[in-house]
Amino acid sequence: MLRLFQFVVRYQAFFLFLLLEVLCAWLIIRNNRYQNAAFFNSSNKIAGTVLNLNQNITSYFDLRQVNDQLMDENANLQSELARLKNRLVQQDQGSSRELNRINNYSFTTAKVVNNSTRRAANYLTIDKGTDDNIKPGMSVIGNEGIVGKIKASSVNFSTVISLLHPDVLTSCVLVKSNTVCTVKWDGRDPRKARVLYVPRHVQVAVGDSVVTSGFNAVFPSDIPVGVVTELDIKPESTFYDIEINFASKFEQLSYVFVIGNQLKIEKDSLENNLQP
Repeated sequence: MLRLFQFVVRYQAFFLFLLLEVLCAWLIIRNNRYQNAAFFNSSNKIAGTVLNLNQNITSYFDLRQVNDQLMDENANLQSELARLKNRLVQQDQGSSRELNRINNYSFTTAKVVNNSTRRAANYLTIDKGTDDNIKPGMSVIGNEGIVGKIKASSVNFSTVISLLHPDVLTSCVLVKSNTVCTVKWDGRDPRKARVLYVPRHVQVAVGDSVVTSGFNAVFPSDIPVGVVTELDIKPESTFYDIEINFASKFEQLSYVFVIGNQLKIEKDSLENNLQP
């Protein structure tokens, strides 16, 4: 405190000069319309800039909360869309039982907390577990397409087998020709996959879309899988050699939807009885 007092006493002339300058500026601004208007215009501009900067900083730190809210809204919209599809099909078919399973899909939002894309077998970890009714076998999709399915769950977390896994085979459909096929990752590029079992008589072209078939109880139908980028067929081959670009960008995944099907256990139990 003593040093501060000594500092003020030592530079008292400078502080007095500074005080008089401020007083003179205040008198000039107060008693002259032009200077008064110029000062308040400039001060308002500076204040607006500072407030805008403060708002941008606040908005940046609120982005996570906003993203969580948007993903929850998207999950609700996905569920509502499934219900609306069901109603439309019922009206077209004239039966209350047609495709009733669509209405049994539930959507839960989850955040990706770990993700691998460069390994021979890749997995994700999400921040939802058994406390959120997440169970092994549930499908996982992103905003752009399918991602994988739940492998195991703890109380608060779950691991997901990514489509970037050599053991994952996905039943799909070529939209243009309505041809059932299988999509499998070849273990190389995390952006690409192979389409298997497309007969040579089917008309296929670059740009054709591939979506889920809905033939298993994991993925609902018509979820984007990818787009055909390359195709070839050898004279002696029965099937095309087709390559697609994944719809999902696995290296950029932040949030996903976990889809539960209430009829999966019933369907799997019935089909398992057919096994010898």
